[in-house]
Amino acid sequence: MSYMKAGRAGRWATCEFEHEAKSGHLRFIDWVNFEEEFRKDFMPLDSEATAVNVLENASYFQGRRLVDDYLNQFKDLIEDSGYSDLKMIVVKFRQGLDHRISMALAGMTYGRPSDTDPEAWFCLAVRMDQNRATDEAFHTSHQQPNLPAPSISRILMAFRPAQAAPAAHFAHSNPSPSQWT
Repeated sequence: MSYMKAGRAGRWATCEFEHEAKSGHLRFIDWVNFEEEFRKDFMPLDSEATAVNVLENASYFQGRRLVDDYLNQFKDLIEDSGYSDLKMIVVKFRQGLDHRISMALAGMTYGRPSDTDPEAWFCLAVRMDQNRATDEAFHTSHQQPNLPAPSISRILMAFRPAQAAPAAHFAHSNPSPSQWT
């Protein structure tokens, strides 16, 4: 319980420690007793129904997460839900995948996994996501750096005709009579 420091778990541990301090004896006799109490306070009453409810709405969808992160949550939900129909698992997995990845997988003319082979779908989706990330990194590293855009006045100055040189100034503004005339 000493590791439970934040959030609901932190509050629960604090209450348990305070109870022990007031009563003067340990609240839990052994690990099994602690585990029972912990499960009662933190685990849903029906984890199967909870997982099925999540799989029946869009809250488990991949969104902006990596496929690896999505897949970890998805596998937990499948295990908790008790779903065993392989085709249903593939359908649910594809529904939650980023649309671009799902479409690319569905459009494969060669090497497309069977709709009853979830593991093949999982591996291929992870590989496609890794390839996409690698491709993005490649293209990002070869882009021109963002230089500040020149101002309108700088552009206009570049195309302005050159000004005539200023007239030369002489000591005499009126011409003196020439000695050759």
